[in-house]
Amino acid sequence: MTLNITDKERFITDFLTPVSRVAESAVLRVEPGKITTLIAMGDNTIIANAQYNDDRVNVTRILNIPDIKKFCRILSCIDEQEISFNLESNSIGYVSPTVRFKYHLYEDNIISVPKISIDKIKKLNFDGKFSLTYAAISALIKGSSIATDTNKIYLTIKDNIVNGDLTDLTRANTDSYGMKLADDYNGQSFMKSIPLNFEIFRIISCMKFKTIDAQIVTKMGVILFDIALESTNIKFVVSALEN
Repeated sequence: MTLNITDKERFITDFLTPVSRVAESAVLRVEPGKITTLIAMGDNTIIANAQYNDDRVNVTRILNIPDIKKFCRILSCIDEQEISFNLESNSIGYVSPTVRFKYHLYEDNIISVPKISIDKIKKLNFDGKFSLTYAAISALIKGSSIATDTNKIYLTIKDNIVNGDLTDLTRANTDSYGMKLADDYNGQSFMKSIPLNFEIFRIISCMKFKTIDAQIVTKMGVILFDIALESTNIKFVVSALEN
């Protein structure tokens, strides 16, 4: 069985790399025209549903990848952009005049998959929305070097402006950094700030985009970040932390 990939670089950069930032291992579902995965961080505060679209994919298979980062490093050793893998019962193989490897897979049911329905998430009563630019997220990552002793970011709304403050309200004498993230908020206001795992912004910052859409369920503190790239679509479901 052969798995064909049109653009190795996009497959790594836009699909596998963001996935590797959320979870160490992943179950990849290969179907004609696409490869999908559903993963979550250990505390389930960040869940991601990623889909890589490629017309050259014409097989159906479940791939249980033990170490996504290691898999990325292996693929980076291939010079060609159009690649074809040999799918065996428990491994992925590749052979060319210059490179050959065999990467072994886990058996089914070893890697846990989040018990969440993305269709149900889409049907939630989102009562607020805004957009984020790549420039804003890059500036936030740069400023985060000031607040190194926290991994929380608090979102607040004032006059349709979304502000983000890196701090920890449960600890005294915590360095902080805050900035305007967006100025196009539309929807239900919320009186209290919403604390999120800052890691979501680090993950998003590794992707190349102009703007992304964000929708929020204010009462639940659930935010859906929707990123559409040329060959990849990723939805991040982020749940509020305790203060």
